[in-house]
Amino acid sequence: MQFILRLASYSLVFLGYLLFMSVYAPLGINWMDFHADRIVNALEFLNLNGRDTFGFTIWSVCNDCVLESSWSEGITSHHAIVFWPYLIMYFIGGIESVLVVGPIFDKCLIFLCAVLIAELMIKFSKNYSHLPNILLGIVCFALFALSPWTYKMLLGGWWEAYFLMFFLFGMFSFENKNFKLGLASFFMAAMMHFLWALALLIFYVLLTISPLFIKNETSSVNRFFPPNVLIPRNRSSVMLFLGLPIIGLILIQLIASFYIDFATNSSIFYRMGISGNDAHNGGLIGALQFLAGSRFTQCFGGQGIEFFSGNNLALIGIYNCMFSLIGMTALSLISLVGIYFLIKNSQLALKILLPLMFCLLFFITVFQQSLSVHLMGYSFIFSALFAAGMTHIMLMAQRRISSPMLGFIFAIPCISGILILSIRVSMLSGMS
Repeated sequence: MQFILRLASYSLVFLGYLLFMSVYAPLGINWMDFHADRIVNALEFLNLNGRDTFGFTIWSVCNDCVLESSWSEGITSHHAIVFWPYLIMYFIGGIESVLVVGPIFDKCLIFLCAVLIAELMIKFSKNYSHLPNILLGIVCFALFALSPWTYKMLLGGWWEAYFLMFFLFGMFSFENKNFKLGLASFFMAAMMHFLWALALLIFYVLLTISPLFIKNETSSVNRFFPPNVLIPRNRSSVMLFLGLPIIGLILIQLIASFYIDFATNSSIFYRMGISGNDAHNGGLIGALQFLAGSRFTQCFGGQGIEFFSGNNLALIGIYNCMFSLIGMTALSLISLVGIYFLIKNSQLALKILLPLMFCLLFFITVFQQSLSVHLMGYSFIFSALFAAGMTHIMLMAQRRISSPMLGFIFAIPCISGILILSIRVSMLSGMS
């Protein structure tokens, strides 16, 4: 009954947010035209040529989607597997159903991610939180759902949403001792985004082999694997179910490469920013710009430094836009401090959030050009860390105040300020 009440509260918060953003956000809450066009192109190409391209498809516009035609961007590494929800919509109701149902499906997926991180946060904090579970859950849910990284997924869903949902659901299943369901969820997470799954697999493999090189660490391995995954056979199963989709997709792409030409921006070296043609690679600083929630260049309206020659109102807009993004960056860094203390206080948080942190760090340091180019998508994973970290900061502050009641009262304006800033930064968002 308590969960039903929390779920109803989450739904009201999310629907209220969507209604507000649909009225006031400049970009709205539905797919942007460029994303809708990409999905349509990909589905129509798969329908006509999917067998001949081993299930790989395109992002760019095609000429009647005939295989012999040429495309400016070429065939990408996106496989039909990741399009399965939209393919079902396409074969049932055509393109019209995809354009209508697709954005709604994406919102439901984001809602599930928000519910999972909120419910997990309740589990993380059960030993030291003075707040009722419903209030704690609503705070964490709102911090996730209203964050600028989540808002970008409303405008154009990326496969990170699927990965995060299946990852969190898998962890939830392991925590509830449903081992088979956890394995199935990890398998689906890898199917939907093999790069994030690869980073996760690397984390678990390094944990497994580290005792060979570091003394007295054998007993520590279990601390970092999913909950209730204690014996070596179960740990091997987790790595196997993560690895099988990765190996399968890599083999399919390797075989397909002998018959079709993939786009240059699908290569691993291009994503890393060391292909020799890497104008979009901003290095580590460029890869970290997602912490602001939006690009600082958005403050210049796409006009560059010549914008400074504008009128006073334009300069005031730039000034306050920069302050908003700097403020969001500061909150992001504070949330990471919260994550640090959270994983120190909660063994369950350590098992769930530490792998996510490693995956995000892996992407930032290795795929520097991808992170520099795309704030949309890759940064979605950070929403979960931000929500959990800021929620824990609030709980830490409450424990410093002698009266739980005063801690709750003072938390209300603080959380409200963070949510308002998140919405403000979301409204500054661009297309990437």
